[in-house]
Amino acid sequence: MASHNPHYFPWLLLFPLLGVSNSFAKSEKYKTYIIHMDRSQKPETFSTDESWHQYTLTSLSSFHEDQLLYSYDHVIHGFSTRFTPSQLSEIEKQPAHRATQQESFGKLFTTHTTKFLGLKHKSGIWPAASYGKDVIIGIIDTGIWPDSQSFQDKGMSPVPERWKGKCENGTAFSLSSCNRKLIGAKSFSKGLLASGEKIQKGNFESARDFYDHGTHVSSTATGNPVLGVSYFGYARGTARGVAPSAQIAMYKVAWKTSTDYDFTESDLLAGMDQAIADGVDIMSLSLGYPEIPPYFEDTIAIATLSATEKGIEIGYAMEHLGSQR
Repeated sequence: MASHNPHYFPWLLLFPLLGVSNSFAKSEKYKTYIIHMDRSQKPETFSTDESWHQYTLTSLSSFHEDQLLYSYDHVIHGFSTRFTPSQLSEIEKQPAHRATQQESFGKLFTTHTTKFLGLKHKSGIWPAASYGKDVIIGIIDTGIWPDSQSFQDKGMSPVPERWKGKCENGTAFSLSSCNRKLIGAKSFSKGLLASGEKIQKGNFESARDFYDHGTHVSSTATGNPVLGVSYFGYARGTARGVAPSAQIAMYKVAWKTSTDYDFTESDLLAGMDQAIADGVDIMSLSLGYPEIPPYFEDTIAIATLSATEKGIEIGYAMEHLGSQR
């Protein structure tokens, strides 16, 4: 999605000093790209991929450090950034450059139920797996409503020592929002804001869920049993997740935009990259693209392959658009 970068105007003032014509400056439009790099090309002098990426980008003409959105360590080898066409041309000529993807927006999907899966309380895989005990599920979605009874920690195991994640302070979300059930929560919005979109009124600039999609997905995956649940008195029963004894970490990447609830690929990759670094065992994604791209151009396919190679199981929703298809 093309938009004006917030640093466009200050840089325009500097162009005459750099010997660039005003007509050329006006033609340079910023877009967000995901750049894949060849890690084997990284000089030994750089201790991290991020420092290498930053150094590489500062060598480009008129590049400003705020154009770099994310540097990725796990899901891909590369970074996401705002580029003008001339800057993109420069980076693509470098030996370490592998591939370029122009960023696109994705949509939210939905989930299944324990009844559909045929899970039984007294026999089969459910009790054999201890209902998910000591498993950490990372949810990539719209956030979570931590006050829900589905995410209370009564009877839960302590937070595993291997866990590296944390809960992030933000709007209507504090460290105390987490417990032994909800053990991690973070939000990612740099890609959305760089696209020219704004976080809409009523949404939370934190991991708290405003849309309820992420809360629904989280409770479906690992919600505690909650008795007497109904929809305005209808369909009363017990709500429970597929793995009620598992612990959960939320990575909020989807936001309400001016037209819908969407995510940018750069934010999605950042959330997935953080989930891998934190140490999740399972990653759940109930989102995707309106049109499915080829695998070699599919950011989600590339990122989930990297996660799978690191021993992480992937739960990915099929597309559910009903009569829209």
